[in-house]
Amino acid sequence: MASSSGDWGAPKSHKPNGKPQQLKYSGIVKKKDSEVYVGNVPPEMTEEDILLLLRDFHPQHIKRCHSGLRSYAFVDLGSSEQVQAAIQRFSGHLVNGRRLVLSRTGLGNRRKDPAETQSTVEMPALERVPRGELGLSHAKVETQTLQPAPPDAVRQICYAVPMEMRGSFLALMLKDCFQDLNWLVSIAKLHGEAGLLVTDALPQTPYFWAIHLTEESHSNMHKLFCQLAEEESKQPYLTRCWVLEKVEDLAVVLFVDFGRSATVPLNSLRKLDEDDFWDIKPLAQPFMFQKEIVSARPMVRQILRGKVVGPSPLEPHILTFTFCAEEEEEAA
Repeated sequence: MASSSGDWGAPKSHKPNGKPQQLKYSGIVKKKDSEVYVGNVPPEMTEEDILLLLRDFHPQHIKRCHSGLRSYAFVDLGSSEQVQAAIQRFSGHLVNGRRLVLSRTGLGNRRKDPAETQSTVEMPALERVPRGELGLSHAKVETQTLQPAPPDAVRQICYAVPMEMRGSFLALMLKDCFQDLNWLVSIAKLHGEAGLLVTDALPQTPYFWAIHLTEESHSNMHKLFCQLAEEESKQPYLTRCWVLEKVEDLAVVLFVDFGRSATVPLNSLRKLDEDDFWDIKPLAQPFMFQKEIVSARPMVRQILRGKVVGPSPLEPHILTFTFCAEEEEEAA
């Protein structure tokens, strides 16, 4: 695999001239054997949500941390055995389109990012979060007394936009890897009949990643994969990825050409800063189904025929897609 990040250690930012600048950290925090690290946490996930997720392991304290787009937490579960059980159960667990990374924090020390904000709370009484704070819809709240819905009323389901598909997240990826934000604008112009090669699907949501099959995309794939093949003699199986977070000997990465995030060993990554590898913009782009259809893993590597009918209501670069009539019947 290859990454746009530099040497493995503290994350790096880029100066205007494109050269990486090392971010400096200070401070040492002692870790506990009873504490579990929860990484790659969706920013909208609250302390109460994390404690509720880990309720079977009797959480006692939580430290919630934010640093830019990085979002993670340290939870005291009371014993090393509870930590191991939580890691086995929830490491890789999908939450709002992101796979959680759980690991022990009792081995060595952790560097503390001065930009992070922390809080320590006891196990709280969980409260219902108001709908308006979830970012799921822009519906106005009615002031009159609510009446029970009729039995035959249609229930509308709202889905939060996955973190990896949000414009703010993709803008950082584009700036860090490609130094160009025009891709977000160009992909939003697609409209009409289209063939899509699905590269990743977020189960039980309408969201998926796909490559729009055109002569240009075929040419880009051929050019990119040929360039990567030339480098495979140095390290097998190269593909472009962006490092989101590093946890001990693991890294959370986004494969920029497939829209898929994964946790991989740090020693499987190598620096790939040659400009030729980043001249070609990401091959896959985000889509969502227009109708009440949810994605599933068997969709991956399948070609969908249908129409792109316009932008999604929450993120204009995420396009809505509907099947052709005959494929829609098969899907039903």
